[in-house]
Amino acid sequence: MNKKILLLLSFIVLYSCSYEPILIEKNFNFSFKNINASGENKINDIIKRNLLNKSKGKKEYNIDFISFKNKEIISLDNSGNPNSYKLEITVDYLIKGSGKTYNNSIKKQNVYNNIEDKFELLKLEENIHESLSEMIADEILISVSSLEK
Repeated sequence: MNKKILLLLSFIVLYSCSYEPILIEKNFNFSFKNINASGENKINDIIKRNLLNKSKGKKEYNIDFISFKNKEIISLDNSGNPNSYKLEITVDYLIKGSGKTYNNSIKKQNVYNNIEDKFELLKLEENIHESLSEMIADEILISVSSLEK
């Protein structure tokens, strides 16, 4: 009987402790008036799209950022062909608004193995670009929300 009550109480306590991811379906209470980007166009487009979609507030900020992409070979096989790559994206940004200025740099990287099918390798690299750029956009949003506090 005690085990059933303990199990029921622990289930209720754990169930009522609601875990919620920070950035999933969250709109921030600010928006970006001007977004100026230079560097890698695909990366910039992904970051701009994410910044505009997730920020829908009255307080306005301006952001300038520069993106850099670096792809390098990490290891080679016995015949000298690439075995694995490292893709690194760096974004330097400057945020201006409400009398405050904030600049920072974010660097994200991913290591992946080479694939014989070059079309599949290209699709994999595009997916990595997308996910790293989205993570960078999320970090930028978090840094702007910390400016508001």
